[in-house]
Amino acid sequence: MRARQSRLSPQPWPWPAPRVLIEHADAEATADVVAALRGDGFAVAVCRGPEHDSRCPLAAEEGCAAAEGADVVVSWLGLGTAEAREALAAVRRRLPATPVLVVANAGEAARWPELVENAAVIEGPASPEQVLRGVRSLRQEARERA
Repeated sequence: MRARQSRLSPQPWPWPAPRVLIEHADAEATADVVAALRGDGFAVAVCRGPEHDSRCPLAAEEGCAAAEGADVVVSWLGLGTAEAREALAAVRRRLPATPVLVVANAGEAARWPELVENAAVIEGPASPEQVLRGVRSLRQEARERA
């Protein structure tokens, strides 16, 4: 088990819950969203997603400690590339109990309904306030189910 843990990328969360993982190709573009979430008491990590022609660790065997330890995943990679769709599908398949907020344009969401089914969807581009409201709502729903 120890060998598997050392392969997890990124490494496990050093912070207590509630934890939000934002998947976005441009970490700088999420700075205001990260600040809003952290200001509201969330621990936040940002994953840049898979590079072109590469795979999300969740889609492969190595796993992803950041995703596996998150209380909410914000999938902001869009659905326009095969890599982004595979990453979202891997999150949905491997972490079925983790709430997912998908930020995508309406056309993409309509084209890939199986990927956004039972997920909260915000049409992009999304403001920090929209993402914060979406994350709060998902956390509240999760607490009510528990």
